[in-house]
Order: sequence, then C-alpha cells, then structure tokens
Amino acid sequence: MSELGLTGQLPSTTEGLAMELALRIGDLLFSSGMSTQDTILTMRRILIAYGLTRAQVDITHTFIVASYYPGDGLPPITSVRIVKPAVANLAKVEAIGWLVERIGRGMPLEKAMRTFDSIRAKPLPYPTWLAILGESLISVTIQLTYTTSPRVLLIALVTGVLLNLFLRGLARLALPPFFLQLAGGWFTVGFAAFVSWADGRISFFDGVDPTLVAVGCLWQLVAGMKFVAAVQDAIDTNYVTATARLLQVVMLTGGIVAGLVSGLIVLNRIGVLVFISATPLERGPLGPQLIGATALAAVYLVGNYASLRTIALASAMAVLAYGGWFLTIAAGFGPIASSFVGAFASALVASLLVRQSSLPGFAVVAAAMIPLVPGSRLYYAMIQMVGTVNMPADMELGVNTLGVALGIGLAIAAGASIGVFFGRPLGDRLMTLPHTWYDRMRAQRVK
Repeated sequence: MSELGLTGQLPSTTEGLAMELALRIGDLLFSSGMSTQDTILTMRRILIAYGLTRAQVDITHTFIVASYYPGDGLPPITSVRIVKPAVANLAKVEAIGWLVERIGRGMPLEKAMRTFDSIRAKPLPYPTWLAILGESLISVTIQLTYTTSPRVLLIALVTGVLLNLFLRGLARLALPPFFLQLAGGWFTVGFAAFVSWADGRISFFDGVDPTLVAVGCLWQLVAGMKFVAAVQDAIDTNYVTATARLLQVVMLTGGIVAGLVSGLIVLNRIGVLVFISATPLERGPLGPQLIGATALAAVYLVGNYASLRTIALASAMAVLAYGGWFLTIAAGFGPIASSFVGAFASALVASLLVRQSSLPGFAVVAAAMIPLVPGSRLYYAMIQMVGTVNMPADMELGVNTLGVALGIGLAIAAGASIGVFFGRPLGDRLMTLPHTWYDRMRAQRVK
C-alpha cells in the first residue's frame, strides 16, 4: 500500500483508505480459506473502527465489494477487489488476526497500513521444501490408521512426494484444476498397477496391498475441506459463495473420478491387471489411529505454512475429533452420527480457545476435521461403480457408498458449523468473566 501511495494510486480520503485496507485484509483471509461470514465480519470490524458504521460488504466468491454512503447528499464510495487464488500462508493470517485486534483497540489508520505492508512483506515461515514434505506426508499419516508396516509407510512417503511434485509440475503449465485432479487420478491408478505388477517380482513389494497405496494417494486429492467450507457458507446463508464452492468441489471430485475410471478402463483394455480391492480396509489399533489423526492435522497445516501454535492446537483438536468419532462408533452409532459428534466437539472446544488468541480459528477447525473426511469412502464408491479385476462393477453398491460419503461430509460440516456457532459466544463470555470478577472484587473493597 505504501508503494501505491507513492504513485498516487491510493484513495485520497480517510474513508477510502480504510476501505482499501479492509478489502486487502478480506482478500487475504478469504483466499486463505476463511468462511464468507467470518471474512465479512472481520472487514466490518475494521470499517467500524475507523468510523464507517454505515459501510456494507459483500463477497461473491471471485470479488469483494465494500460500499459506504457518507450522507448529506454526498456520493457513495464503492470499492471492488478481485479475489485471486493464492498459496495459503496461515502464519500471515495469524498476524492479520493480531492486527485486526489492535485496530479494534484504536490503532491509527496510517500505522495499521504500515503494519499490514510489513505483514505482507514477511517471508515464508519455513522453506518451501518443508511445506512440500508436509503435503506429501498426508499419505503416510493415512496409512497409520490402517497399518504400521515400515515398508508401507516408506512407499506412502515416496508416492506422496512423487504425486506432489508431479502435480506441482503440471500446475506450472497453468492447467485448470479439473485436469490436475484428472492427472492425479491417473497417477494413483498407475502406481497401484505398478505395485500389483511388482508383487512377486520385486521382493520389497511382496505382500504390499495396492489398495493402501491408492487410498493414500487419493487423500492428497480429495477436496473434503472445500466441501465443508461450502456447507458452512450455506448454513450461514451465504448462498452465492456456497453454490460456487460446491460447484468447485463437484469439478475437483469429478476430475478424480474421471482419472480413476479412465485409468482403470485403459489398463484393463491393454491387459494390465490392477489388483485393487473394492472392500473397505479394516483399521488398525486405536493408538496408531490417534497418532495418524494427530499427524494428519499437523502436516496439513505445515503444507499451509501455519505457525507452531496453530499446529499444536489443531493437532490436539484432531485427537478430540477422532476420539469423539471413535467413542460414538463404539457406542453403536453409525458413521454419519459419529462424524457429527466428533466435528461438533472439536469445533466447540477450538472456538472457545481461539477466541482468546489471534490464531486462525477456521484453520484450526478445518485441520481438526481432516481425519474425519470420507476420502476413502469416496474412493471405494468409485471403484465399486467401475469394478476391478477382483470384483465386477456394482453400480447400486457404489451409489450407496457414495451416498454415505456425502452424508458424512454434510455431518462434518454441520457439526463444525454448530460447534463454532455455540463456541464463539461462549468464548466471548469467558473472556469477560475475569473482568467481571475483578470489578465485583473491587466494588466490595470500596464498600
């Protein structure tokens, strides 16, 4: 913003500068994954802090609009900013949360603009290769919920890194996300075919289940968190952005499905046998499952450049979410109800804790939900629809599995939304309790 000021491209009025600052902060937050409602509330908090109490904000997925009518017959001020896809940097989001808190306490506008410039100019909190490794470790953490075999975990690490580098290389060609997902589906099927071929020919791959390898790869492609965010926007009655995000999820998932189906068909036509099971795998002991769930939330946030505080809190909330899901399953409830309970418990507690800090609450909740996302069910639904070498296609079974996967996704989104809905006011109330107790004690001393 300082550079724009030197070139005369910034607004000349205080109102215009406040709106420009709010728009840029809203762009950073929304493009990082914050819900529409939370982004609008944050922007309005900034505008109200600088006297623009009559300002209105609207977000329609691809652009943000802020408008202010000063009154007395003066023309309104309207600003528009296009939301561009960007690499999520949750460390900057946390710093922005701190800045918004200071703005609410009376930070001067010029100082807030300089602080925002310094936040935007900060380098990444850790090297890019570490973020790539974090994204690649998603496959390893998923495997921990099924097995602790060192060979399988090593294969998962290698496939995760290769898939990540493969997709990043394609992304440099500016391919649309649908085709990136399509290529990811091809990679998944191709590597599963390699593992099937290597079993009995290469001793290292003897006894390795190709299904485990495929499920691990698929988890790096599934847009489960985008689906949760879309449903949360719908619950918050932001139907335009909810519809856009849901369509985005449909296209991303469609790319995976197209890749899996076309890959299997081509391999079958050329006589390459892919021994992938269409029957869900049995999970391992609870201990490794919890470790996998905790690590999954952590590596997801590492891939999004989160701070250590955010990673630690999200990991703890992932244990709470997965533990709530496991206990509800053990009590005899189905996967949909269990997913709702796990999501609600972790979102409620996370909302209570982040209200007393500048941590990005949406990132904590999203990371905690990842172990519950029905990525493997989506995979099995697709495999059941197209069939495998071991099992013929069963469209009815595949549709039923897909319906359960969608139900779980809705339950996660609903549980997270309701947890946040109740957690925010409770967290605000808890923040006022120490001051209330202090005021009462002081009044008693005066008496």
